[in-house]
Amino acid sequence: MNTIKGLLLKDLYVFRNFKGNIIFSIIMFIILIAIGSMQNDIFTIGSILFLIFFGMNSISSFSYDENADSDKYLLSLPTTRKDIVLSKYLFVFLNSFISILVGILVSFIITILVRGKVANLGDSLRICFLAFTSVSFLMCANVPCIYKWGVEKGRMQSVIIPALFIFLLGMFGSILLLLFPQIYLNIDLLYVFKISPYICLVLNILFYVISYLISYRIFLKKSI
Repeated sequence: MNTIKGLLLKDLYVFRNFKGNIIFSIIMFIILIAIGSMQNDIFTIGSILFLIFFGMNSISSFSYDENADSDKYLLSLPTTRKDIVLSKYLFVFLNSFISILVGILVSFIITILVRGKVANLGDSLRICFLAFTSVSFLMCANVPCIYKWGVEKGRMQSVIIPALFIFLLGMFGSILLLLFPQIYLNIDLLYVFKISPYICLVLNILFYVISYLISYRIFLKKSI
């Protein structure tokens, strides 16, 4: 546990190198949310902006590790490959989770101050859960690509693989719609939207577990 904690702190220290950019980005997001709230209820949009920027920013920690060749150094210490991979996934998840919480809190406060209320708070939170799951899918698809090909060489695969998966999923759904149209007619979309947080929870667990197992297997076979 202490090893995982130390690895997490290592990645957090990396963020100190561009804390000025983070503070500037937070201020700009707050200003944009405040201006937008005067015209529309952008509680959801503001939250998603925080999630996308700061959540995806956690991937940058891989670049620092690759440039510093830190894995070779870490493995010379009493640190296992499992610890390294697990700490990365914890860092990615915690960074995304904290980002969406901060985004929701900041957007909620600003929208209340500017407009006096947040319309459809329950629906807005459900959309935030869906956005969090979407970003989780992208990051969980990116991390194994980084372990396999590296940060620079894996950029193309990080785009192609998620896009291919989404395309195949869409094709599968279209085929089902053509073969069994009655299934879709019997689906209560409003009910599905209401229980979407539970669906998102299951999907997030699946994304992270499957991605972690793939990355660990890749890293286990990797020569360092």
